[in-house]
Amino acid sequence: MASDEDYDDFNLPPETQRPFTSGIRRKPVPFVRSSNLDTTSTPSTSSGRSIADTYLSIVMKQAPSTSPSTPAHALSPTRATNSAPATAQASPLSEPIPEPAPELCDVCKLPLGTNPSTPHEASLAHQVCVTHSHPPSHIDRTRAGFRYLANQGWDPDERLGLGASGREGIREPIKASMKFDTAALGTGFDQDGDPLPKKPAPVKVQKLNAKQVRKKAAEDKARGERIMRAFNQDERVLKYLGEDI
Repeated sequence: MASDEDYDDFNLPPETQRPFTSGIRRKPVPFVRSSNLDTTSTPSTSSGRSIADTYLSIVMKQAPSTSPSTPAHALSPTRATNSAPATAQASPLSEPIPEPAPELCDVCKLPLGTNPSTPHEASLAHQVCVTHSHPPSHIDRTRAGFRYLANQGWDPDERLGLGASGREGIREPIKASMKFDTAALGTGFDQDGDPLPKKPAPVKVQKLNAKQVRKKAAEDKARGERIMRAFNQDERVLKYLGEDI
């Protein structure tokens, strides 16, 4: 039978009931309401020099006052008086000194660098603006095709196409193309100078219709039967049966 103390817990409101296994595994935690807290702050009593006196003795090189706490309005004129010469001294330095204009490159119009390890002429921006000289063309000047194009006004060293000024065509008039066969590689004559015989044209493959396909299949089947019979028959048996070989 439960004790009277356990029986009283059932009649209490939920917020005041003890939790399960209270007192066995978990100890009860007393709840303290905020209204019951007594917050009392003790006034801090500072003795000795004030913070302002210590700061002024370090920064302004001023002798600290003998009073334990110096009012702020009494120290403000002193700070203003001591800071006035610093402002007067800093006023001439406040004006910016104009820097000399950097020297520009005549080619790329960019400022020249001062680093001796990386000269300005070696930079990519300068190299792009420089007019480069291209090597001469590798085309053989003794070829007949080159002489013909040169007579028409084409110069491969100028890297321009064939045509009048301002209306040049492609730079390489004869475009190279990939060749996959051996046609036109020989002159058509043998070592003795005789012309080579022409090769016959390849036979064109003709497609058969359905009727021709059936006829060809029947002929192939009959031909296969004749070949099998020729390999498997015996001459003595055919002679005995009276059949012609």
